[in-house]
Formats: sequence, C-alpha cells, structure tokens
Amino acid sequence: RPEKKAHEEVYELLKRLNGRLVLIKGNHDSRSLFKYLSKHNYLVNGKPKFEFHSVGTIIKMNHRQLIMSHYPIMLGIVQQVINLHGHIHHYSVNIKENINVGVDTPEKDYLDYQIPFGAPFSESDIEQMIDGK
Repeated sequence: RPEKKAHEEVYELLKRLNGRLVLIKGNHDSRSLFKYLSKHNYLVNGKPKFEFHSVGTIIKMNHRQLIMSHYPIMLGIVQQVINLHGHIHHYSVNIKENINVGVDTPEKDYLDYQIPFGAPFSESDIEQMIDGK
C-alpha cells in the first residue's frame, strides 16, 4: 500500500534525527502519518521520541517563550515571546517576533553561514535568526 510505504520512509528519516521531535500538524499533513508515528514511538532519554500537537505548543529556550505553530500568530506587543512557524513558505512576516522556520524560509538570510536545504535548525540557528530580525 503506497501510504504505508510513505509512512515507513518518513519514520525511517525521522529516526535518524537526534533528540526528541515536536511535530505540529500542518495543513498538508495527514492524521494517518501522526497515527503511524505514534504507534511506532519509542523513548529517548526516558521521553517519547515524537511529541504531537494539532495547533501548536510553547517551549522555553534561553529565557524566552517560543510559541511553535504551523500558521503565523500575530502576538501584539510582547517581550521575550517568539512565534516559530511555517506555512507561508518563502515569505516572512514583517514582525520581529515571527520567525518562519519552514524549509524554504527567507529567514535563513539572517544566518552568517549556509545550511543545506531541508536541514533542521539548531538552537544557535534560531537565536541568530531572532537576533538578526
């Protein structure tokens, strides 16, 4: 079955990434993929490899709250709160608290080095994008 084969390939790719992965469902993602990954989830340092969210979640990093969502969120006036999002592809929201972290983001231009297309962003990459914007 093609869908099952695709899920297996995605799973094998995600297993190769270090650490735990926070997955936020986007408008092109299927529930069946999340169900497949959930069924094959395993522990990394005592916690599940995959963490799933339908809309978004908040994490803390370097004295900031990072709101991770698929769609950009207009936050208004905030301090130490950043929205990491995707969805808008090669566009950027002209608000410093919104950082597009999709694979084709123009926010990569804030980095003083090149990273391969599709490579996950590190904490250092995110910090440099925030500081640059």
